[in-house]
Amino acid sequence: MLLLLFLLFGNTVLQINSQISTVLDDGLSSAVGDAKGPRPQPEVCAKAGCVRGKFVSGLIKPYEAFYGIPYAEPPVGMLRFENPVPFSGWSGYWDATYTRDVCLQRDVFKPDLPILGSEDCLYLNVYRPLTWKKGKNLPVLVFIPGGAFTSWSGDPTLFGPEYFMGNGEIILVTLNYRLGIFGFLSSGDGVVKGNFAFKDQQLALQWVKTNIKFFGGDKNSITVSGQSAGAAGTHLQLLSPKSQDLFHRAIMMSGTAITSILYPIDFAAQFRSSAKYLGILNWDTDTTLSLTNQMKNTDALDILLLADNFYVFPGTPASPWRVCVEGNWEGAFITEDPRKTWLEGNFVQKPILTSLVSNEGFIQLTLFNETLRQSFNENIYELLGVQLDIDPRYVPDIMRHYFGSKTYIDETNLHKYFEMFGDRLFRYPFFKLVQQYLRYADLEKNPIYLTEFGFESALTFFKSNEYLGVAHSDDLIYLFSSADFPPLEPNSPEGRMSDILVQTIVNFVARGEVKAWTNFTPCTPETSTPFCDRQEFLRNHRSNPDQVIVKINNYIDLQMVKLWDDIENDVNSTPQKL
Repeated sequence: MLLLLFLLFGNTVLQINSQISTVLDDGLSSAVGDAKGPRPQPEVCAKAGCVRGKFVSGLIKPYEAFYGIPYAEPPVGMLRFENPVPFSGWSGYWDATYTRDVCLQRDVFKPDLPILGSEDCLYLNVYRPLTWKKGKNLPVLVFIPGGAFTSWSGDPTLFGPEYFMGNGEIILVTLNYRLGIFGFLSSGDGVVKGNFAFKDQQLALQWVKTNIKFFGGDKNSITVSGQSAGAAGTHLQLLSPKSQDLFHRAIMMSGTAITSILYPIDFAAQFRSSAKYLGILNWDTDTTLSLTNQMKNTDALDILLLADNFYVFPGTPASPWRVCVEGNWEGAFITEDPRKTWLEGNFVQKPILTSLVSNEGFIQLTLFNETLRQSFNENIYELLGVQLDIDPRYVPDIMRHYFGSKTYIDETNLHKYFEMFGDRLFRYPFFKLVQQYLRYADLEKNPIYLTEFGFESALTFFKSNEYLGVAHSDDLIYLFSSADFPPLEPNSPEGRMSDILVQTIVNFVARGEVKAWTNFTPCTPETSTPFCDRQEFLRNHRSNPDQVIVKINNYIDLQMVKLWDDIENDVNSTPQKL
């Protein structure tokens, strides 16, 4: 997710937390026992070392879980702001029966919420169904969580495996990676190289490639997936030369690496500003090496909190943390602007599944607050320019397109603001991703499939007084169990929607194709005008709200595309090189 998602709190959530925790801590139920009692804890000896996990009874079917396996040395002390180092190993059996800390994070939109995690956080979780058979390796799905590069993790209370394990066809891996300034700081000169978040993801993929066969996974059938910021990470792994041999397919949900949220910035200036906000003397004249050493000896909490200085309004910019185009130094993750790499096809093609939800822009909840909205309107031209990553002189054109004659945002056009935000960050990049790929891809070997999630439900990450549709990240509710939502009833419309969405993903992971729930024409250069067919997952509101339906949609707002094309072609034609 490219903006920070807001978690739900209250008595209901406490009850659900308890329910999920009971499932996770249940051990072995009668479903996975035998006449002699519960089976022993599962054990696996891989190249990384031996681990002891646990049996989980599961919401649908029992499975085996291996929590908190380290894939990198803790990035603390002198390893802070350094490329990740593979974990050195351990003796005996690693206790993988409980989860470890998430990466240090703070909700910049809700500063009153508690700070979570620690710097010692580079762990992953492996889940396998009990149906796996020794000698027959299962396809593997690696999921990279989103969270605006500032929050979330692979923890099972956020991304639980229940629905995928209920399906039983794949092994699932979830992971943590460094967030915020810890994952993205760059000095611009190779002293602090940057892209640590993506390098963490890359090292986790290396771990999976090397060790997953010992867990019953097929190292030759690995799909990398992610949502929002995790989708951007997935896209960047597709483009990074050092990740080419680590996976075979890619799933990008509500995010790309060619979105404005990842446009290059002045990293050297951001680095020195960070030193300034920490109160380091001579922040503007000292060497980057000296400043880095001082930052490594600074309290982690102080570093985390300095991020507030990079926001001029809640959610503005959408994220100050960006992918860095590195120099040709050791360990570089990416050395060319990803927009250029994607446009010219300078990467190893792989089959792709990419998706949207129907109202991607419905995430900026701060503007529901009348006081904040008034403050926003008082400086709307500058703030919109920052939010949308455009020169302020283009803001009037954007406002006329979405707001007509109005020069401010109120309750009557708030939905158009969300549309504008969603178009800029998600829908327009989605269109360009497909359009550009079709120019050079070998679609017989490496097809691209499109879906859109529009299933309306009371379950949503973003509640408001006015229902504005399926919001950014709402599709995750049907793929992963979570402490924030009740388990889906199997025979409910939500349960049936989960079955469809999970099977769609599993088909792609296991067989490299999207299940055709209805007839559609695969993407080809000839079908790209106006746009390729995409399967759209919906509730049948017209005649039977309990019915789940899949329709074909190939509509794209070409006026919207032209608007953003004109701006892009004018102000972003020369990629920045550090």
